[in-house]
Amino acid sequence: MSTPPNPEEAIVDAALELPAQERAAYLDKLCGHDRQLRQLVDALLHAHKRIISSQIIPPRDPPPPALEERAEERRAPGVTPRGASVTPIEKPGDQIGRYKLLEQIGEGGFGVVYVAEQCEPVKRRVALKIVKLGMDTRQVVGRFEAERQALALMEHPNIAKVFDGGATETGRPYFVMELVRGIRITDYCDQNHLPTIQRLELFVQICRAIQHAHQKGIIHRDIKPSNILVTLHDGVPVPKVIDFGIAKATQQELTAKTIYTQLHQFIGTPAYMSPEQAEMSGLDIDTRSDIYSLGVLLYELLTGQTPFEGKKLVGAGLDEIRRIIREQEPSRPSTRISTMTAEEQTTIAKRRQVELPRLVSQIRGDLDWIVMKCLEKDRGRRYETANGIATEIERFLKNEPVIARPPSRAYRFQKVVRRNRATFAAAAAFALLLMVGILASTSEAVRATRAEREQSRLRQEAVTSRNNEARLRTEAQADEQKAKTEALKSKQVAQFLKDMLKGVGPSVALGRDTTLLREILNQTAERVATELKGQPAAEAELCYTIGKTYFDIAEYAKAEAIHRHALELRQTAFGRTNIFVADSLSSLADTLAARDYNTNAETMQREALAMRRSLLGPEHPDVATSLNALANVLWHHGKLDDAESLLRQALALRQKIYTNDHPSVAQSMSDLGFVLWMKGHDQELPAVLKESEKLLRGALDMRTRLFGGLHPSVAETAFNLASILAAEGQFAEAEALFTQVLSNRKKLLGDQHPHLINTLHALTGLLGAQGRLSEAETMCAQELAIRRKRDGSHNRGVADALEKLGMLLNRQGRAAEAEPPLRQSLEIRRRLYGATNDLPTRAANGLASALIAQGKAGEAEALLREELPTMEEKFPDGWVLFWTRNLLGCSLMLQKRYSEAEPLLTSGYLGMKQRGDAIIHRLDWTYDIDLDTARSWVSKFYEETGWADKAAEWKRKLAEEQRRKAEPF
Repeated sequence: MSTPPNPEEAIVDAALELPAQERAAYLDKLCGHDRQLRQLVDALLHAHKRIISSQIIPPRDPPPPALEERAEERRAPGVTPRGASVTPIEKPGDQIGRYKLLEQIGEGGFGVVYVAEQCEPVKRRVALKIVKLGMDTRQVVGRFEAERQALALMEHPNIAKVFDGGATETGRPYFVMELVRGIRITDYCDQNHLPTIQRLELFVQICRAIQHAHQKGIIHRDIKPSNILVTLHDGVPVPKVIDFGIAKATQQELTAKTIYTQLHQFIGTPAYMSPEQAEMSGLDIDTRSDIYSLGVLLYELLTGQTPFEGKKLVGAGLDEIRRIIREQEPSRPSTRISTMTAEEQTTIAKRRQVELPRLVSQIRGDLDWIVMKCLEKDRGRRYETANGIATEIERFLKNEPVIARPPSRAYRFQKVVRRNRATFAAAAAFALLLMVGILASTSEAVRATRAEREQSRLRQEAVTSRNNEARLRTEAQADEQKAKTEALKSKQVAQFLKDMLKGVGPSVALGRDTTLLREILNQTAERVATELKGQPAAEAELCYTIGKTYFDIAEYAKAEAIHRHALELRQTAFGRTNIFVADSLSSLADTLAARDYNTNAETMQREALAMRRSLLGPEHPDVATSLNALANVLWHHGKLDDAESLLRQALALRQKIYTNDHPSVAQSMSDLGFVLWMKGHDQELPAVLKESEKLLRGALDMRTRLFGGLHPSVAETAFNLASILAAEGQFAEAEALFTQVLSNRKKLLGDQHPHLINTLHALTGLLGAQGRLSEAETMCAQELAIRRKRDGSHNRGVADALEKLGMLLNRQGRAAEAEPPLRQSLEIRRRLYGATNDLPTRAANGLASALIAQGKAGEAEALLREELPTMEEKFPDGWVLFWTRNLLGCSLMLQKRYSEAEPLLTSGYLGMKQRGDAIIHRLDWTYDIDLDTARSWVSKFYEETGWADKAAEWKRKLAEEQRRKAEPF
């Protein structure tokens, strides 16, 4: 078939979408031997390049006369010919009518789209589309005005609205439409990892919009992802159909300009073009052409690819493109996924948040039928309307029977005959000759009857043998199918358990009783290896879900064990570098960090981050998750600057991906706010502290809007904000927040969760800092009871709570009651740490204080002298060392050994004061109290030894320090 006349506009449009280095080969194939067509296309591309590079209309050398003559034939009335003058094109800042151009946001072969500001009668941002200078042929101008008229006829929430229109001073038309800030529907679905169901819900809206256009008598003729943008309205995705540039009216003229589509003109995008568009015959194009394009779009939303690969079509010649579209049958969507490479399968499953077998199962059957009905070559067999497709999808979503059915064998045979008329004509002629031969040989058949009977007997025996073989093959196939069915059933059970176990976590349970689900969780964890043996991918996925569920309910030991198993399974099934392996690495690292930050959690998070960047690209949501997780490990190690940098990267990336309120954005704001507070407090940076509080309040507001008041993440941010407010001396607001957090965490997490324990610990410190020691004692006793019930009696948390309880009792003058818990704390810490930590000495100092308060100065001295050598050797510059010296001086003073006591009392206090200023937090009330006590012991020493002046001086220092602490932080 020869190249159709006047296809240059479609060819230029397609060529501009290719990289410059690929255009020549593409044009060679598409234009073939038509030199005139190739020259015209080259001239148009040259003009486009000149406009972009130098911002003037004409090329220096005029086009060949033949080309100029063809262009003149198509020029619109009143349009200045190319090359007539040198006129600048529009640029940001120019005024067109009542619209000021702000920025260029789109460009095709013949038109440019700008963001513009309308100043009157209303002030708003709009999109202004204008024909390029140099591209103002009669054909283009007519098509442009047709698009404007088509848009003006329609009023639908999923179609971009047209507001206004006009012409520039040079006579080039423009029109003004709704500004749609969005991204291609396929990109939106992939970037947000939308499951198949949500993709179908967006597709239904698109079908309703196209139906509206058809009811208005408009056929779009170029439905494709780049012409369907998704924008967010109040956080809800809304698809918008745009670009009716090649739309066709069925019932009226769209423009009074002289414009027609030539009989054989090639209009549309090949990958989305219907067979009748590719035919370029006298067959009229109707709304069912859009039905075909909708089917291609649905195919791509389900599989990530078009029925015929775009690159293959672009690389083919024009005749070959048309042949493929008209004759070649595409694979069903489920079949297409099954034939992809392993890497493609992993990517498509990840983007739809589902395992590959589950995805294929979702699509196989009804969705296959629906798509293939849209893609029928015979338009009479397609859905009659876009509403028909939408209704069919809704039937699928409601688990109702769909109308679409696979075509019959007779229909398939009819299509084969239609495509291969010559072949079947020859076969028919051969069959006729064969019949003649049979008639001629009938007489001979009678004589061969006896011989045939013998041969028939032999053939029957052979048939019997073949039947036996077929029966055995059938039985083997049945066994194989049964095995596949059982495997699929196991995967479906695994998916069901996975969905159900999500309800155990506090973010889903929201305080409801999950006892039964926890029992199922434990039983599932025990049986998963047996039930899913031989299915490592399904077993790994379920183990991963169980591990995350155990993590959510703070069963960290169980979470670690099962996450390690999931990681091993995934590394075996998918290799060392795979997106699922990265997920398991990150979750295992989170679990290790929750148990003890002195593990290799940092190494694992860095490995997961590198893997996700390599496999998913630098701007994927999972990359932001890894940045956030790694930062949380680093700040626990004291690497605040590194943690801040990573959290700022994570926040910026998440704000770019999620343009509105989103849980991930709130998480990064909350974490960054807390790290900034730690940094600003330690380094005395007021501006950083101010930013910290602003971020935390913003995160709290966002999470409350997203989840309501009763949610684990809301409690987390409220806890962080309360902590910094308490440290800054804003006790009233801090206490109100802590109290609300405590109440919510009891409802959400039960009475043994680590987060609940942390809240009790923080409230104890807050009450102690305000001198409300009796209330603090009550909180501390609750914390101690929960720790013992949860983790036993010999661990760091219990030792910390015992020390704190003993000190609270001692401060209230109940030294005898304080002595037992302080002795227990010392015993546990010595067994846990030995001489590797100053925590045993802290417990010893607390016990010594209680002994001194009871008048047991000699016993206190012996205890302190036992600790002092280790502190001087291991921690010579530590705050606890100087506290020990001051207490030893106190015990000597009470024994009237004044000469030994004085240097220990004074040097101990001064060392505490010097180092305490650098480490004091308002919530760590024990430092303040111990420092005040040390100062009062020095003052008492000078009183007892008759140094009245020095005693008065130390009393004055004590009073000044107490006044200073009473001031706002």
